[in-house]
Amino acid sequence: MLSLAPNAPADDIKKAFRREIARYHPDKVQHLGKEFQDMASGIAADLTEAYRILMDPELRAKYDEDLAGPRAAPPVVPPPPQRPPEPAAAAEEPSRFAERAAPPRPSAGIDFVRRAAISKIREAIEDVLATSEPLAVHGFDIALMMKPKKGLFKKAEPGVCLLVRFVPFVDEAAVVQFWTSASKVKAPGVEMCVLMLAGPGMSPARELATALTEQRRRVKSSGPVLVPVDVRDWEALFPPDAPGAVRALIQRLRDEKR
Repeated sequence: MLSLAPNAPADDIKKAFRREIARYHPDKVQHLGKEFQDMASGIAADLTEAYRILMDPELRAKYDEDLAGPRAAPPVVPPPPQRPPEPAAAAEEPSRFAERAAPPRPSAGIDFVRRAAISKIREAIEDVLATSEPLAVHGFDIALMMKPKKGLFKKAEPGVCLLVRFVPFVDEAAVVQFWTSASKVKAPGVEMCVLMLAGPGMSPARELATALTEQRRRVKSSGPVLVPVDVRDWEALFPPDAPGAVRALIQRLRDEKR
């Protein structure tokens, strides 16, 4: 759960606990539904229990002993004499077994954030858009052709092909990956916009702006509009040509958080 080595010292345990528990603080998930708030509370409780055990010398020794239990048990059937186990292999095998039996949990936390973010995006789409048609596009959490709602005294904006994808961290490499994936999607006659949802965080705005400008210069075409979004507070880095409907979508999420 804390992504630590078995022999991690107390200082590393404290740093890892503070890093992980901050992701599930009530203030970070108060804008989500009750189901996701309960999930965050459960993960936070598990992290707290893990910290309590690892910081107590006696409990940690017992924990290590329990993990080593299956490895210390004598084999019921001795290995064939013609193929005696090598000491190095015997020492490594229990580690692999333990890893299969109890995989690390950080991915569960990231998956929780992803599902919560996608759920909030879908809710906002229903409120902001007049109509939307799902698209069969591989590699994105949401893909649809959307038509914004018509204002009382203005015409509706042109349709937009909206692609949404969650990644743990949005950086220059993610910009290149998203640009490449979105460029393969066929959506003639409409503008294409990609929301890059960042989980734990993303690179500084200046670095992302530079990466987006460089990517556009490199391919020598307008290409899709990429919008990095930090799902922790729904702050977005909008390029000048970001569709109004997409801006309204993110604004809807910001207003709800407030």
